[in-house]
Amino acid sequence: MKINANVSFLIEDSAFSGVLKIADKVCLDIERVTGKAPAKIKDLSEAKGSVVVFGTVGRSPALDKLAADGKILLDSVKAKNEVYSFTAEPDMLIIAGSDKRGTIYGLFHISELLGVSPLVDWADVLPEHKDEIELTEKDNLISPEPSVKFRGFFINDEWPAFGNWATKRFGGFNAKMYEHVFELLLRMKGNYLWPAMWASRFSDDGPELANAKLADELGVIMGASHHEPCCRAGEEYRYLRGEGSIYGDAWNFRTNPEGITKFWEDGLKRNGKFENVITVGMRGEADTAIMKNATLKDNIDLLRDVLKTQNNLIKQHVNSDIQEVPRMLALYKEVEPYFYGDKKTKGLINSEELEGVTLMLCDDNHGNLRTLPTKKMRKHNGGYGMYYHFDYHGWPYSYEWFNTTHLAKIKEQMTTAYEFGIRELWIVNVGDIMTNEFPLNFFLDLAYDYKKYLNLEYTAEKYTAEWVAFNFPSVSDEQK
Repeated sequence: MKINANVSFLIEDSAFSGVLKIADKVCLDIERVTGKAPAKIKDLSEAKGSVVVFGTVGRSPALDKLAADGKILLDSVKAKNEVYSFTAEPDMLIIAGSDKRGTIYGLFHISELLGVSPLVDWADVLPEHKDEIELTEKDNLISPEPSVKFRGFFINDEWPAFGNWATKRFGGFNAKMYEHVFELLLRMKGNYLWPAMWASRFSDDGPELANAKLADELGVIMGASHHEPCCRAGEEYRYLRGEGSIYGDAWNFRTNPEGITKFWEDGLKRNGKFENVITVGMRGEADTAIMKNATLKDNIDLLRDVLKTQNNLIKQHVNSDIQEVPRMLALYKEVEPYFYGDKKTKGLINSEELEGVTLMLCDDNHGNLRTLPTKKMRKHNGGYGMYYHFDYHGWPYSYEWFNTTHLAKIKEQMTTAYEFGIRELWIVNVGDIMTNEFPLNFFLDLAYDYKKYLNLEYTAEKYTAEWVAFNFPSVSDEQK
């Protein structure tokens, strides 16, 4: 099977629209490498050379026929999470995804084999020219299920750098801008995003729901930061609050329970139809403590009432079987002691309100793990996540705009997290993204295929050398 200027892509009307958009990006990659874009055909009889057949199990008549003819075994990917089979025949490449993201990762695997960097769109890292590449049985594979279920990054501390770039290039934090972010995430085999939130509203800025709709179309699972529950940006409340507002004028669940509940309810009604990990819990406005002059018990009781209310809203407006809804509580800063409690005050640990909720532990804002689940705690049916930092803006000091994170430290800390059962969700604060692409790529590679990078021989130096060679093939051996 040769991928060259004569290759064709079979386009099926039954395919997910987001998968077809990714296929367009892969066709552009082929054009970048060979100098000519592939033809797009509707029937295999139209092919003039090799053909790429791609689809998702249950949505592709072409895959069904190939399976019936004995060309592929769909059972190898059925009912699996984000898996694809990659099968090279003499004149055909067959990609079968278990689901939307599995198919997308399979398509981007073509780009990887062509030598196309995941930064090709994001940072204009262009590939070397090749007349063709030949795929054989040696390239056949069935991808593993990802090691960590939800893997992604948080755009944070985004002004002035990222914010000015988005405004000048795209007119704001809209769908035109986020398409590039989503593409970067998917090329790195991530699937989960916390959007920028300092002065933006993801579900308003698209314009309106365009950002959320595009994310869902492309298979990007949306979340929100640790202090933005129920699919609502913190900036939304600042924008909508006021005297006479249906949401009231106080971010306070004790003095304004009706307004806050309505605010959360409308967020779930609006975004609950999309694929999300719903942040639950509550912190104070603008990333502050929720009740500063209250006892530990007062804060725990408040958070328990908040969780009960949010769970009921999720049952009403997202799914009556709440255990089917991914939810996350961040045990960040002052929320952590509310979870554990103390000798006199029982915390939220093992409470019914947290049944099925992923408990997201956090580093110390500087890349050092602070706490890990005990063997007993690992039985929690919602699993555990980790909020990690490559960037931090706050007390006692900030570090932004430059990559200062060593890969060896990331590997040490995150492999420790994984071995202690933190396998449901990994999210990393990347600030502006720009200048942190290198450690981000490693973080997401580790989350996607943990076993590959666990080997002690796979050092940070080895990863760095391979990463430089792949992304910048024209660099001399001496420079590498």
